[in-house]
Amino acid sequence: MQVVSSKELQERALQVETLKQQCPKHEGVYMWQSVNPCTHRTLTYCPECVQEIIDQNASEQLAIAEAQIRDTRSYSLFMKESIIPNDLKNATVGNFEIHTEQDAEAVNFAKRVTADYVKERYEGNTIISGPPGVGKSHLAVGIAKTLNESFQMLQVRKSVVYMPSMELFSRMQEAFQYKDSKWEQRSVVKFLQGVDFLVLDDLGKESSVGNEIRQGNNWMQKILYQILENRTNTIITTNFEGKHLKELYEQSLVDRITKGNMKTNAFKFSKDTASRRSLSASDY
Repeated sequence: MQVVSSKELQERALQVETLKQQCPKHEGVYMWQSVNPCTHRTLTYCPECVQEIIDQNASEQLAIAEAQIRDTRSYSLFMKESIIPNDLKNATVGNFEIHTEQDAEAVNFAKRVTADYVKERYEGNTIISGPPGVGKSHLAVGIAKTLNESFQMLQVRKSVVYMPSMELFSRMQEAFQYKDSKWEQRSVVKFLQGVDFLVLDDLGKESSVGNEIRQGNNWMQKILYQILENRTNTIITTNFEGKHLKELYEQSLVDRITKGNMKTNAFKFSKDTASRRSLSASDY
């Protein structure tokens, strides 16, 4: 048996014969013929056709890679752009502590609305209201995380961002002084308008002082209106009931806050719900 070196194989592989036959697809391009050094099979092909196949495969692979990058950017947007307080970094719907029947109802509500959004059974806003400290923000972060993780698992390209209203306006105001383009008004409004699911936490806190309710200033109301006017799915938490929201904001803005079915997608903790902060303090 004749032993053929790898170098000889490479040399044989490079031995290509140009035929007199032209490619039926590419006028003026002559067919090539070569012999596979391993199988000794004769191959006849058009170099242009081969290049087209290579280019097509490369384009398909590039498209797949770009889609994967877009998916990753959509899912990573949650951690990159959300402003989650340190004490809520690990918050999920699943680890929301249940002390009362109302707590259980709140968890079931959060699970249901999240599933409805993921399965596209509901389109519109969701509101969770109640006194301070009852766990609204915990549920809001949990809903946001579940949405983001569910879309990633299902490979559905949807973006989710959690944003405390107080932090939103504080950073926008600082941008005026420090010239931070990321938090410049136009950039922020455009970005939040385009997010598929926005969780706007503690709405109304930016316009109230303690227990005093006063109408939000025109600038803040204008920003909120611009954001919510062009949105479909927004999850909102607030310390204020509907009648108090009307004292804080103009009716046109209230209409956009309550966009959707508030009979099914609004949960209100009762006024006498104990603060979770008080429950935690009682352990010491």
